Amino acid sequence: MTRRVAAAGGRWETDVVPGWGTTVTATLPLAAGGAEAVAATWPAAASGAVRRARLNARELEVLDGIARGLRNRAIAAELRLSEHTVKFHVRNLLEKLGVSSRGEAAALVRVNQG
Repeated sequence: MTRRVAAAGGRWETDVVPGWGTTVTATLPLAAGGAEAVAATWPAAASGAVRRARLNARELEVLDGIARGLRNRAIAAELRLSEHTVKFHVRNLLEKLGVSSRGEAAALVRVNQG
């Protein structure tokens, strides 16, 4: 697969995080004009999803930590909360965003940031 992506002019990245799993990112070039269409559509969709979720300020702070790849313990230390409270916020924001994993929540933020 790596060779096929490279042959198409793309990039293949693998990120292994012990205890979290493996993230594989394949970046492929789009046809002329395609990049603008994707850039215009995806951030707006993600932004809308986050807005519709009506996350409170603390949930947004926790979501920011998730998007930066922090674990609950690190988020708790940064926000001066208990790890249990962070778990509570993670569970709530996942439900509000309509996603089933931290990775999906982080992807919404990454797409929103362009």
